[in-house]
Amino acid sequence: MCISRIIAISFLLWPTVTSLAADPGDLTAAQRFEGYVYLDTEGMPLPIQSDAEIETFLAEAEIIKTSSVPTGITLPRKLTLRGDGFESCAVFKDVDISRRKVTDIINGRNHFSFDWKDCYHFDIAAYKLDRLLGMDRVPPVVPRTINRDSGAISIWLGKTVNEFERSRQWKVDPPDRRRWNQQRLIMQVFDNLAANRDSNLGNLLIDPNWRLWFIDCSRCFGATKTLYYPLKTISQCERGLWQGLKSLNENEIRESLAPHLGRAEINALLVRRDKMVQHFQKLIDERGEAVVLYDVDPPSVTAPWGDD
Repeated sequence: MCISRIIAISFLLWPTVTSLAADPGDLTAAQRFEGYVYLDTEGMPLPIQSDAEIETFLAEAEIIKTSSVPTGITLPRKLTLRGDGFESCAVFKDVDISRRKVTDIINGRNHFSFDWKDCYHFDIAAYKLDRLLGMDRVPPVVPRTINRDSGAISIWLGKTVNEFERSRQWKVDPPDRRRWNQQRLIMQVFDNLAANRDSNLGNLLIDPNWRLWFIDCSRCFGATKTLYYPLKTISQCERGLWQGLKSLNENEIRESLAPHLGRAEINALLVRRDKMVQHFQKLIDERGEAVVLYDVDPPSVTAPWGDD
């Protein structure tokens, strides 16, 4: 077995060593992402892994190839980018649609939007919100203009499948149902916070360590103060996410998200955050932290799509 292959496998099986006290800036990508690392076009670990490095690469790297993405109704484009001695892929979206008085079916219920939007700015805002919360489940996204088209460009997550592919094509059940459900709860809390109107099987990626990633957030946010997932169905919260929700600072949110969200959208986000903080705090007061809060179990089994 070649040395590069051994290195790639070691990254995928990297143990989880993160802690609430750890500074994300002091952790490797493999530690932050429970073994996952960003990959080049050959499926090998990129020489850059930090958010800052990936953001710069996405914003400035030369585009050497463009192709269509077979999934997604917003017609995203898959790009191959050339860095300093390596190549990696990215996704570019320039969707920017506004409609008036739209009714969506979300989580089985009708929801009315007076000012409905599907916008690439929301992808960027979702990434920034994810990092403010310390979740690390939305891949890096930055603004970029390509051939006069302004949009959002995000890093391509190699060796992943979406939930539709996992259930319909691979037909593989999650080997650790408890860990799977723990991560699904994180998704529901984030979907509530971000007011995700398009949470579907194609927008949930699963890496070789069965870690869930959230993508395609261009139909999030808006001015709604409604929580799309009823709080009565969410009785627990991941411990780090709870800390992130409580510590979200209004000034920090406005400074980070204002370039991509309007005032009404930020105000609605703060209202949704307050509703969830009040909900979980009430549960903690009644049942105790040991019952309400949890840590996601470490990965123990790798998925077949991680094999070469």
